Amino acid sequence: MKEIKEVLVVGAGTMGHGFAQVFAMNHLSVWLVDEQEDFLKRARAWVMDNLNYMVELGEIERERVQPTLSYIQFSTDLKQAASKADYVLEAVNENLELKRQLFQQLGNWTQPHVVLATNTSSFDINELSGVTSHPERVIGTHWFHPPQITPAVEIIPSDVTNQETINTATDLMKRIGKVPTRCKSAPGFVANRIQMAMAAEALAIVEEGLSTPEEVDRIVRTSFGFRLSAYGPFQICDQAGADTYFSIYQYLYGKLKREQFKPSRLLERQVEQGRLGLKTNSGFYEYKEGAAETMKRERDRKLYARLRVFREEQKLEKK
Repeated sequence: MKEIKEVLVVGAGTMGHGFAQVFAMNHLSVWLVDEQEDFLKRARAWVMDNLNYMVELGEIERERVQPTLSYIQFSTDLKQAASKADYVLEAVNENLELKRQLFQQLGNWTQPHVVLATNTSSFDINELSGVTSHPERVIGTHWFHPPQITPAVEIIPSDVTNQETINTATDLMKRIGKVPTRCKSAPGFVANRIQMAMAAEALAIVEEGLSTPEEVDRIVRTSFGFRLSAYGPFQICDQAGADTYFSIYQYLYGKLKREQFKPSRLLERQVEQGRLGLKTNSGFYEYKEGAAETMKRERDRKLYARLRVFREEQKLEKK
């Protein structure tokens, strides 16, 4: 695999300027391209503001601000930038036809080995690879806002993406400090399906008059949302017990008759097989003997660290 030295980011909007900042902070030369000069000026101001605020927060030294900016070249010349790029990340509006036109151009203007990545949060990657020369080098890399801070990047191959492209995208994300995780191309991928399901239920609760938006947000932030920065849903299920989850789903489905609460067959099989989680040393994960006590101590260490941050936030909110 060719070493990545020059990255092209197409689109200087809310996500694009953050992408450029991350690459630049990791000593990669970046072409940030947009059709409009005004958008490029705005993007430069946003990056400068982000970096200055990082200095204020103690995240970086002030001496890093100008060198970081020097890694970014702001341009309206897509063809020139594409001809020089070792890696391309598309960040234009979520408009399928616009993206298809762009990928057709990029397929013609980049070298055949160059990875063409899209930050789409919803479109099937196959719909973009299909219009591109050398479709095996097209891949989805779905970042999360704000991209200069949030660690996750979903790595989403199309049906024809080759292993070299997957490896290149994955290795580059690791190189710049991200957490790449592979998933299949499907509507919403993984994170947005889960996030939108939670948002839909929150909206339904408010619409039914059970709580206010402020109360819902407070409950989520101080309960399962508090834990979710430390553990994913399957880890939390293993801690609580699959049998406990199954019982709750049965009750909710029986009372509310809503499909999202219908007990999952996967969860039912876990209960049938006695794979209940930490209490049986086997669940969605496998655990060694004595893991429950070890996990409890590790859990408490993580959550107390988050509790300190939460309490500091509470103090600031009261000022």
